Amino acid sequence: MSTPDINESLSILTNDEACARQLNVRNVRVLNTVGDRGRGVFAARDFLPGEIVIIGLIDRMEKIRTTNSFQLDWNVHALFQKPAVAVNHSCDPNLAIVPNRFGAYDFVAIENICSKVEVTWDYATSEFECIGVSVCLCSSQNCRGSAGGFSKLPRDNPMLVSGFYAPYLNRNPSSFQKR
Repeated sequence: MSTPDINESLSILTNDEACARQLNVRNVRVLNTVGDRGRGVFAARDFLPGEIVIIGLIDRMEKIRTTNSFQLDWNVHALFQKPAVAVNHSCDPNLAIVPNRFGAYDFVAIENICSKVEVTWDYATSEFECIGVSVCLCSSQNCRGSAGGFSKLPRDNPMLVSGFYAPYLNRNPSSFQKR
């Protein structure tokens, strides 16, 4: 019996990061937004609630928090690869974050998302104190004026009530020393 000829560079069994990148390319596009918001990420197809829209992959770890880094734990920050790094903030997002097997976050639809709609997430759901959005441009009806950070979210915020925030935020920050 002969062994099938397998192209290992395309196999999910040998390179699931490459598979994640291919899914991201299929799912979303990074495009210019309207107004002052620069670039954003837009759905390339329709999504139902619960579907993974973007698989987050870490580009590099950061020694300190930056305007583009994602907080993964107390004093642990990383820069994600595109398209995740280009997803804009909204106080009324259509995505939530969930930890993934790559040590990053996946971005999951929390409502129906139609093709060509901008996908957004609330930066405060991963950042204890957010420095990335000092003035919010989301224009949502419940805009807070800035991302603010987890510490400033009202306790009845739908993302908190649903548990869609970084798991480290459940732990006491005083038990972690600065690196």
